[in-house]
Amino acid sequence: MSRPGTQTRQSPGDDATDGPGQREDSDILGDADVASRVVKGGIQRAGGFVALNLITAGAAVLLLRYLGVDRYGRYGTVMALLAIVQGVTDAGLSLTGSRELSVRRTDAERREVLSHLIGLRIILSAVGLVLAVGFAAAAGYSRVMVEGTAVAGTGILVLSIQSSVLLPLTVELQNWRLALNDFLRQVVLVACFVAFVLAHGSLLSIFLAQLIAGLAMLVLTPALVGRHRLVRPRWTRSEMRALTGRTLPLAISGALIAMYFRVIVILISLLDHSARQIGYYVTSERIIELFLNLPTILIAVVMPVITISARDNHARLGYVTLRMTQMMAVVGVLLAVVLHTGARPILLVLGGHQYLGAGTVLEIQCFALITVFITSAWMTTLIGMRRTRLLITTTAVGVIAVLGCGFALIPPFGANGGAYAAVAADVIFCIAMYGALVRAGLRSQLAAGPLLRIAAAAIPAFALGALSPLPAIVNCLLATALYLLLVVVLRGLPPELESRLRGLVRRPA
Repeated sequence: MSRPGTQTRQSPGDDATDGPGQREDSDILGDADVASRVVKGGIQRAGGFVALNLITAGAAVLLLRYLGVDRYGRYGTVMALLAIVQGVTDAGLSLTGSRELSVRRTDAERREVLSHLIGLRIILSAVGLVLAVGFAAAAGYSRVMVEGTAVAGTGILVLSIQSSVLLPLTVELQNWRLALNDFLRQVVLVACFVAFVLAHGSLLSIFLAQLIAGLAMLVLTPALVGRHRLVRPRWTRSEMRALTGRTLPLAISGALIAMYFRVIVILISLLDHSARQIGYYVTSERIIELFLNLPTILIAVVMPVITISARDNHARLGYVTLRMTQMMAVVGVLLAVVLHTGARPILLVLGGHQYLGAGTVLEIQCFALITVFITSAWMTTLIGMRRTRLLITTTAVGVIAVLGCGFALIPPFGANGGAYAAVAADVIFCIAMYGALVRAGLRSQLAAGPLLRIAAAAIPAFALGALSPLPAIVNCLLATALYLLLVVVLRGLPPELESRLRGLVRRPA
């Protein structure tokens, strides 16, 4: 396969082995056929994501119908608060860990870094949990919401620590193990939901499911990652200071993408005290959230390759960034088409008629998925290039945008205003992120052609959904099929993915 940047810098460590028949990770990440591995890994993680979301959707149906609009709004508010805390303490460390482990040459160096990453995760997650509980109490949330923050937050703390232990699997491109971990975690969580609902449990018991799932996955971790990869947490002062300095801007910037919708949940709970409006927005946000983990999963697959490319070969970095942007745009637009045209039937299936008031919110909010996916790709490149100053600048723009739009639009428009604020803020953040890439010297590599072809495929699909007199479910299916057909015909897919799909189609039975 001939692609830009297929030749990488060699060093004495490139030919070392960790064991019989096993190459150094840096050699694996620098191979000429790494694009094939990334595509395969992305398909594995995406397959796991689909299975995961089928289970998650089942859990959503269960909770939506059991809790009702008002109680589900309280549940969603607490989980949004915890998601913000987790984003700040998790996103930066995961990306930093993936980058730092990718550039380490020996197993001893990687174990040293990993032990301190786990140590830092424990500290940050514990501090974040305390702050979340304090905020819930100070904001005047009900007792069950404050207690739920503490209980569910402890479970998320445990899962955050476990995610650090799994970081070597990301660098080694062991994506099927990561997909299995995600799947098992959700299975345990949903099993707890089912048990508590059947037992007519309280809202606090629903929060308790998060803690049970976290502890269960911690017990399963040695089998998933292998006992030889386990390390003890360490807190050496010099190493912790260095990791904190490298992580902080990434934590702020990486968390922002996951924060947009959740920050607005908190703003609605403070600016519009209507339980119904909070419930409508949280319902829409929960459906959007089903897909928010997908860009994180996909960029985790490509992050080690981006890191090595940024270090060794600028041409390959530009090529990978372009194809990653193209793939993210394809998926983001696809999800927007499905949710915009199918909002009503989706809400009827998940929650019933009582949730139809969230339909307009979902029809608006789904457009933010497009920019969320694209900015995920661009942020990954900046992280791989270690352009932390640019990340801080764009993050500041995003924070001002989401808060400004939220304060301006939520009081007069309620949940719909929150949806408009989410879309507007993310468009502003996307523009700022593109400017950061230009300043980083990647303007010439970000060709507009692929994105224009994707847009050309999307416009007829949205028009069909808006103008067709057919039932909403039929419009959703037709619009989705039309978009997929056009994106293939107009060659909107990245060449590597298109080639792999053609190979699967042509493979003999």
